[in-house]
Amino acid sequence: MKNKINRCFIHLVNFESTKEWYKNVLDFEVEAEGEGFLQFKMNGPSLILLQAQVKEITPLPYSPFLFETDEIELTQTKLKEKNVKVDEIENFGGQMYGCHFYDPEGNKLLACTSG
Repeated sequence: MKNKINRCFIHLVNFESTKEWYKNVLDFEVEAEGEGFLQFKMNGPSLILLQAQVKEITPLPYSPFLFETDEIELTQTKLKEKNVKVDEIENFGGQMYGCHFYDPEGNKLLACTSG
């Protein structure tokens, strides 16, 4: 096994509507899209949305990865302007600040400064 994370997956029950939310909220370039999947072009590991193979998923109570930002206050404001559920900015130690936000299926995501 290599010491490298290659891809991050988010499985979605309501794939079609939730993938549109991701496209609108994240505003990242789509690298590939097909039946039941969407891959964003990213700097670093790929982010791939997949159609869940079950009818229900319990969202994780934490975000397994973070989206890096240089301006957390601006990021939080832009998310709120898009009517995204966003938590308050919190300190994660030192100069690292971030805020959690949630997709329509309740998945907890994190935007955070690089510290």
